[in-house]
Amino acid sequence: MAKPIGNITVVGGGTSGWLAASYLARLFEQRVKTGDLSITLIESPDVGIIGVGESTARPMGDLLRLIGINESEFIKRCNATFKLSGWFANWDIDEAGKPVSWVNPFFSQSDIHGLNPASLFASYGMHRGGGPTDEGFTEAMSVCPDIIRAHKGPRLLGGEDYKSEIPYSYHMDAIELAKMLMERGKELGVKQIIDHVNEVHLDDRGFVSELILRKNGAHPIEFVIDATGFASIIIGKTLKEPFEPYDKYLLNDRAAVAQIPYEDPTRIEPTSRATGMNAGWAFRVPLFNRVGSGYIYSSKFISDDEAIAEFKAHIGDGGREVEPRVIRMRIGKVRRAWVKNCLALGLSSGFVEPLEATAIYSVQVQLQWLFGYFPNSDFNPAVIKRYNQLINGFYDEIVDFIALLFCISNREDTPYWRAVRHDMEIPPRLAENLELWRANMPGDLDLRSMTFFSPSSYRSALMGKQFYKGREYAAASLFSEANWRQYLNMRRQKTKDLMAKLPDHYTLLRRIRGEDTSPSASVTPIYINS
Repeated sequence: MAKPIGNITVVGGGTSGWLAASYLARLFEQRVKTGDLSITLIESPDVGIIGVGESTARPMGDLLRLIGINESEFIKRCNATFKLSGWFANWDIDEAGKPVSWVNPFFSQSDIHGLNPASLFASYGMHRGGGPTDEGFTEAMSVCPDIIRAHKGPRLLGGEDYKSEIPYSYHMDAIELAKMLMERGKELGVKQIIDHVNEVHLDDRGFVSELILRKNGAHPIEFVIDATGFASIIIGKTLKEPFEPYDKYLLNDRAAVAQIPYEDPTRIEPTSRATGMNAGWAFRVPLFNRVGSGYIYSSKFISDDEAIAEFKAHIGDGGREVEPRVIRMRIGKVRRAWVKNCLALGLSSGFVEPLEATAIYSVQVQLQWLFGYFPNSDFNPAVIKRYNQLINGFYDEIVDFIALLFCISNREDTPYWRAVRHDMEIPPRLAENLELWRANMPGDLDLRSMTFFSPSSYRSALMGKQFYKGREYAAASLFSEANWRQYLNMRRQKTKDLMAKLPDHYTLLRRIRGEDTSPSASVTPIYINS
């Protein structure tokens, strides 16, 4: 019988590397303590961390809690703020030619008496053959837009860490998070080597046998995690695993990024923003002390200098003094993330443009599945094959949703948006679903994978982008318009009651950071049905 793995080496620091090391050290805590398992992280003194301000996905809090990071300390050190959604603007136009905006909330739309809420909204909340009669779909189905517009926070003053009935994630400083993960990893027994990898050696089976370090010489390998980012020095440069680009589905390949100051630091939106530009989209990620911002664009349609000029004009006075740096993005994935005794993680394995904040979440998913399929020293090929199938399906899921946001855009005002709409291929499963969804609303049976994006996500996007026009769906025969109006009134009253309880976002953050010691409001549990 094969022996358990006794040594794990993580190559590459930063968020992905230290997340891997601390996560595995936490889950294998007893083996690390007894010396049955050694976890070593090697990071180069020559390589910096890519980080502006990171927008994260909903399960981030679960990950931090599992590793053992105190939420209040995380919020303070990483200048974190709360995130409830992604807010999209200027990706589409309405019937009058005006830009539309919509929200993709963390709140799922609950069925209404077992009926698809989007079908009911299209039947009763939209003009026949047209758009909404009053409020948009997300406004009708979620408290999220109201919380964002009022700059409210999702927790009550004095509430416990990680406790809220309102789903949230964070905006945070990725570099500071990497430092916290490093500290936690060392507490859990991770060994750190600061050195540069000069060579990677393979044995006669093609397995990674050792790393040759600049100062420390040979470092033997049993199981290695490649967290070297876009450089991909082991899975790509040494093992020669082919890279599969997504450029036939997605155009963007550059990012011009900058940190900008607040105009009013007390007005912090609990959302990320994605605003359509001439040749891509601009993101806005509000941290406590600054705003992380950038322009994701296609070099085929705009030069770096032109993109920087457009981006600085977009951010206005706050952009006068900034000098954005340009990052070349490698959009795609390696054919197999796990090859022999090497597993690629984070940017080494793949990257899809950060429209839905999937970068850190993809690392979290990869680590969860690695733990579920953790190998013995024989590296059973069936285990590796199943892991790779799951990862490839996960990337397909991400690409499908991101491609959806582009391919059904109705903008025609620049060559970029015309190309997005008419020239790009649509992923096969998405193309099939789009034909289906012209007649029906997205449902559970339509999606091959729902690791992250659910039918609720698709309904928010399709409704927000005005893919649907008002018409009567079959569900309307089981739920009258009077019942619909009654439901909306109940929803609005719940939203009103909740808004009265929630604190200002800035005030909540100051309280958590220990900068506001005024008496707390009474902590009353918040219950919502979203």
